[in-house]
Amino acid sequence: MSTIVKVKCQSKKETLNYDPKKPVSTAIELTVPYDQNSVFYQLSGGTTLVLNTVNQEAADMFELGKEYDIVISPSV
Repeated sequence: MSTIVKVKCQSKKETLNYDPKKPVSTAIELTVPYDQNSVFYQLSGGTTLVLNTVNQEAADMFELGKEYDIVISPSV
């Protein structure tokens, strides 16, 4: 069973990374609409999710203001 959580990209912040091969680290702030019944809210108690990545291609996938789906499911 999987659950899809709708999120919106609120901000992207780039900082220096210690690894010279991947010099930029990106923090992507995603917000989830407030709903006490949502799985995300019940698991986290909040409406903000921050993804940290040094993969520039992954960071470039996210655009400010756009909506995305995050799938939560058991590992196989």
